[in-house]
Amino acid sequence: MGFMGKVAELFGVLGQKLRSEKKFAAVFYGVLAAIVVLIIVLVAVACGKEEEAAPESGESQQEIVTDQDAPASDEIEMTVDYTVPDVALEENAYADVNDLVGKYFNAMTNGDTTTYASLEDGTEEEELIKIEKESAYIDEFDNIKIYTKPGPMTGSHVAFVYYEIKFTGINTLAPGLTTLYLCPKEDGSLYICEAGMTEQDAEYIKAFMSQSDVADLFAMVETKYAEALDADPALMEFMNNLSAKLDAEVSAAMAQSQPEEETSQEQEQPQEQEQPQSVEELVKATDTVNVRASDSENADRIGRVAQGETITRYEKKENGWSRVSYDGNEGYIKSEYLEVVETADNSTQEETAPEEEEEEEEAPTTDLTAKGKVTIKETVNVRKSASTSADKLGVAYKGEHYDLIMEQADGWCKIKFNGETGYVKTEFVE
Repeated sequence: MGFMGKVAELFGVLGQKLRSEKKFAAVFYGVLAAIVVLIIVLVAVACGKEEEAAPESGESQQEIVTDQDAPASDEIEMTVDYTVPDVALEENAYADVNDLVGKYFNAMTNGDTTTYASLEDGTEEEELIKIEKESAYIDEFDNIKIYTKPGPMTGSHVAFVYYEIKFTGINTLAPGLTTLYLCPKEDGSLYICEAGMTEQDAEYIKAFMSQSDVADLFAMVETKYAEALDADPALMEFMNNLSAKLDAEVSAAMAQSQPEEETSQEQEQPQEQEQPQSVEELVKATDTVNVRASDSENADRIGRVAQGETITRYEKKENGWSRVSYDGNEGYIKSEYLEVVETADNSTQEETAPEEEEEEEEAPTTDLTAKGKVTIKETVNVRKSASTSADKLGVAYKGEHYDLIMEQADGWCKIKFNGETGYVKTEFVE
């Protein structure tokens, strides 16, 4: 018998007793009313709990399924694939790439070093100073076209950016091309990856150079640049002098930013020394080599000694330089490119020739992608690796020739520099 049946039986028994005794009638009906109210309340509460329990169970299962189907943002990992895709160049195809490149060129136009540094990783002080100084000669970057191929990292791009520079006071635009490796940050926005570029990244980008559309793009820009110089002597003269101006301005600014006690003593020391006549000897150049005003690759170049030319050496210094007589004045040449011919007492001596030969004077090549020689178009720093934040090996001056080991697709050339492997920006060689 159920709960309701027992209640009914109780009511029947109680009712018979109370009906037999009229004096309890009022009590009976009062109790009956209270029990009925209590039953209604209990039934309502029970039904409410059952209805509430069912939706909660259903909602919980739905939430679990939703959480499993939608991966959390912190579980999404960047993947890297160095398999080079054979896909065509895309022109101005990505809004975020276009926006970043636009800010990049605007910063260079306006000399906005704060913005420039925020777009690129590992920007050093010297590069920022150059951006600021160079902006004084630039009116605008025009006809910018952005050609992209997918980068090795998820969301990354390799951008080959064509541009034409309008220099102040020059009517003809100067065409140019730069390669940018654009990588995503944690929030998905892009930045220019240079200091953080790995060798695998560089090899991946370099592989695009063998693809016909990229090779054709580089060849087209090289041709247009040469045509612009030929068509406008004013542009050619400006480009020939710009690097020297910038180099002087950047050097002066760097010197001002250094404490006075760090003023170079290296260049002053040779001038204070007496010429030790006891070591005077006749030497010849084993290859065409520069003559500097002091024993430093950053010193002014005062001339050049041709291969086989003989000069008098007064001192062979421990720092690898020789103090020599040049055009009646004192100059300095790297000792490794000098060979003793005879001493003051006419005794013949020989020195071990350097393991690596100095670069020979040859006509500049126009094929930058082939191994051979390159000519420095503008005075430029030579780095130990393909990054503006890398240590500086020295300075390559306009008009000098160097052996080209490899032109990298990341905008750098690997060259043989004073017996070492160095890197210079491709835009400064031809």
